[in-house]
Amino acid sequence: MKRIHSISLLLCVLLLSHQTAQADGAVRNAFVETFDANNGTGGRDDKGFSGSIALNNISYDNEDWSGSSYVYGAYQCMRIGTGNNVGTCTTPDIILAGTGKTATLTFNAAGWGSGSNTLTITANEGVTLSGNTNITLNNSTWTGYSVNITVTTATSIQLTFTGKRGFLDDVTVTENVTAINAPTLTEEFKFWPNTTEENATKTIMLNPAPETTAYYTTDNSTPSKSNGTIATMATPVSISGTTTVKAIAYYEDIASEVVGKTYDQGITVNSLYEFSELSEESEARLFLNDDDDHETRVLYYDESNHQLFLRDKTGAICVDFGTTAAFNPTPQYNQHVAGWVVGRKTNDNGLPKLVATENTTTDYLAFADQVTENQTEPNSISNSDVKDHPADWVILEEQRVGTDLAVIDRFGTSAYEGALTDLSGIVIPNGNTQQIAPISQNSIPALVYVIDEKKEFVSPDTNLEDVTVRLKRTLSSSNWNTFAVPFDIENMEGRLREYDYADGNMMVFKDATAIEAGKPYLVKPVSDIENPIYSHVTLNTTSAQSIEDGGYSFVATYSPTDLATDKTEQFLKTDGKLYYPTASGTRLRGMRAFFRTPTGEGARLYIDGEATGIHSIENGQLTIEKGNWYTLDGQKLYGKPVQKGVYIVNGKKIVIR
Repeated sequence: MKRIHSISLLLCVLLLSHQTAQADGAVRNAFVETFDANNGTGGRDDKGFSGSIALNNISYDNEDWSGSSYVYGAYQCMRIGTGNNVGTCTTPDIILAGTGKTATLTFNAAGWGSGSNTLTITANEGVTLSGNTNITLNNSTWTGYSVNITVTTATSIQLTFTGKRGFLDDVTVTENVTAINAPTLTEEFKFWPNTTEENATKTIMLNPAPETTAYYTTDNSTPSKSNGTIATMATPVSISGTTTVKAIAYYEDIASEVVGKTYDQGITVNSLYEFSELSEESEARLFLNDDDDHETRVLYYDESNHQLFLRDKTGAICVDFGTTAAFNPTPQYNQHVAGWVVGRKTNDNGLPKLVATENTTTDYLAFADQVTENQTEPNSISNSDVKDHPADWVILEEQRVGTDLAVIDRFGTSAYEGALTDLSGIVIPNGNTQQIAPISQNSIPALVYVIDEKKEFVSPDTNLEDVTVRLKRTLSSSNWNTFAVPFDIENMEGRLREYDYADGNMMVFKDATAIEAGKPYLVKPVSDIENPIYSHVTLNTTSAQSIEDGGYSFVATYSPTDLATDKTEQFLKTDGKLYYPTASGTRLRGMRAFFRTPTGEGARLYIDGEATGIHSIENGQLTIEKGNWYTLDGQKLYGKPVQKGVYIVNGKKIVIR
């Protein structure tokens, strides 16, 4: 007989005719598959387990089997897998009626042909199995097996059978029902009609658990088999005005708990502006719309205070639940929002709020995936504009922290005096003024330290760990750049060199693998690096360092620096050569390094086997000519040297032995 697996509750009424009381519960078949609809050959007919058998298309008693690959119809059973291919199939959703969340799977299976033939049973996420889940089949012999099922977090069970050269029959899932789930009272997004009618009606749905019969009342009385109306999934419950609906469910003689819910009709508004215009302390239902006229978005969620900042095209509000209600899952910045929520309207120094009441629930709010839109990007504003952006997410760029303790308190003690910072947050009331409540989201930290090549850098008093630093300078990929910063950089893509030693007036540089705080380097990145941001670094108290050898120094500086004009200091230009400052002086920008030499002694740089950057006078330069030989101190030789030593020719370092 064909048995259709369904959760339809219209059959619940028929079950009442054969209810039997059992002290230890009632055994319920949650799922039965006999495969009797198959009329192929093999497995259970006279052909048994040999020959060309079981090649028909598979038929099932129950609808919605899935993943049926390499499975075939045998005689009132299934053949799964072939000699070379693994077969697989998955049951429809199996729903338990009891609250115990445990069941037992039983089935018959056999192998055919030669070799070791196996069958594996797995389940969907949120369901665990134990027992005969990995079986070596008995060839040509039917054997019964059982598996214990425990539902942890799933709402239904799907069982997958995977096998090769096997037969499967009589798949049954049973549960021992000692207690059943109560019916659920559901409603659509809109229960309070968007109308001013005093006695408007609304329908709700009452959903019983599978194969249970539910009874409900709307007069606040306790429902039972003798008191109330039978409910099915196809029968809506109509109510008018304030109504309390109570319901109970039965499976045979086992009753669920009584559940109830009171539905109330009240004020309804359809935009954030309408809600902000309500009378103070008014309780209302706010519909949040994602249509073109509203486009409600999450601007920020303060999880610690349960405050949700929302904006639509009509205005902005703060949904302030305190600890009365909570969001699950947690709202995320830039999510679209739809649905409704009940709350009380208050005003906090010009900031409209929806405050939770005993009727508040977040069950009817829907949060869509995060998006990136200008509507919820932070606005870059000046200090004078803060008062005009209540509930807005803003950024104040390059703020020099002074003695404003309020800023330091809000953004943490790491916002030390003298620091140049970007400050990001939500504008909220502070007495009769507005202030920024710091937030970090969308990869934008609340506090970013800024080192600007044109502005003075002030070091912190202590090392600041796990901070973000934004640099305002460019490192060119077409030439060597001098570079120094007050934090470590572990990975710098490109060529990185540090000063090693002096050989005469030749400053020799060696490979470096990482940048250490305070040390000067030569950097040639793979591609241009413009205004980079470094996250999770330690802003160090280390002063800019000078690396010295043989009277020649490579000197780091974080802030803009005026170079000496007495021919003791040189700087590297983009042409790869060293220059003295002009007579009137040269100001070197910050996050760089310069070269300090004995008076009047021009330095030369030896990098990657090449001598470069030779320059000795203000308006001229001494270059290495192709084909000529030079000593390491820059003296030109005439012809190839005959004495042992180290020389330079064509920009290459040559050793004569």
